[in-house]
Amino acid sequence: MFQKDAFKITNIALMLSLFLMSCAEQKSENNTKESKQETTVNVEAIQQGALASAENNTGNVWVKPHVMQDSIYDMMLITEAFEPGARTHWHIHPAGEILVVIKGEGYHQIKGKKLEKVKKGDVIKCPPGVSHWHGAAKNNVMSHLVILPNIAEGGVIWQDEVAFEEEK
Repeated sequence: MFQKDAFKITNIALMLSLFLMSCAEQKSENNTKESKQETTVNVEAIQQGALASAENNTGNVWVKPHVMQDSIYDMMLITEAFEPGARTHWHIHPAGEILVVIKGEGYHQIKGKKLEKVKKGDVIKCPPGVSHWHGAAKNNVMSHLVILPNIAEGGVIWQDEVAFEEEK
């Protein structure tokens, strides 16, 4: 009798192990599909707001204002969405700028400093009066919230186009 119970327990344990392994395999497949979907470019999903001026950007950048400066708030909150490979030109914000990446992957660089890769969830603080640029990776979109504090000090000073060749 003990041998039969041990055999049943072993079979149950074996079936449970197989079930758990298949669940883990399924989860792994789902994660792979999700990560592939994350890198699949869905340009239409970012085309919200207005197409920004080609005068200050390379490629298509979409801008959607959420909070504009008024008599109560001396700040702006905007979403910028970059198609693959799109980027701003070098520019300066007299009062600085905070970027919160909400989708995709891209780059940010402060003049004279190393190029930084950025991804969803990253927060970038651009110091006041410092030249910088930001944009999407070649094979991915990128969207970020832009927080411009103290607009009374000035909005943006546009500079030259970025001479940038993305690493392969």
